[in-house]
Amino acid sequence: MDKFKKYEEMLIETNKKFNLTTIVDSSQIKVKHFDDSLTIEKYINKGMKVLDIGSGAGFPGIPLRIKKEFDLTLIDSVNKKVGFMNEVIEELGLKNTRAIHTRAEDYAKNNREKFDMVVSRAVAKLSTLLEYALPFLKVGGIFIAMKGPKAEEELNEAENALKILGGELINIDTIDLNGNTRKNILIKKVRSTKIKYPRAKNLPKKNPL
Repeated sequence: MDKFKKYEEMLIETNKKFNLTTIVDSSQIKVKHFDDSLTIEKYINKGMKVLDIGSGAGFPGIPLRIKKEFDLTLIDSVNKKVGFMNEVIEELGLKNTRAIHTRAEDYAKNNREKFDMVVSRAVAKLSTLLEYALPFLKVGGIFIAMKGPKAEEELNEAENALKILGGELINIDTIDLNGNTRKNILIKKVRSTKIKYPRAKNLPKKNPL
């Protein structure tokens, strides 16, 4: 628990200098950042290689890593956020954990099918996220997209992307988090993703599959 307290203090202090989060109240940080991140804890096992895409201030990856032993890579396109995450990693003494300043489409060039699990929270619509996430997964690996109440709607829109990229729905977990509905979409990678994905020039967002 000391590590969570230290993380919270660093988050509030750094947020005074530049925008990491709109949530700065201590009780809200616990529920909306820490508890929310830990709703997928049961799916992570020791020895897994996990990638967190668009980690921002480190969610969900760092709270999960505080609770469990596994290998964690966090990527984000905003350098200040990456700097903050690396400060937290060092301060909390989290081994086998690193934050990297990169875009998903660039990082995918040399890291295809290297991860057992990919996670992402509040980054983009599912049809876009699938194109960024699935190329990183080993066949048989799991992608967890952490969403709000409109998860099923996003899933319907992403049916074509799922087929093209080699993913298959396992389940949608629905969680009541202090009156807020959270939905975690679990996708299994059932076959390799074609090398042309993810597309560059922001195409996954501008023109989803």
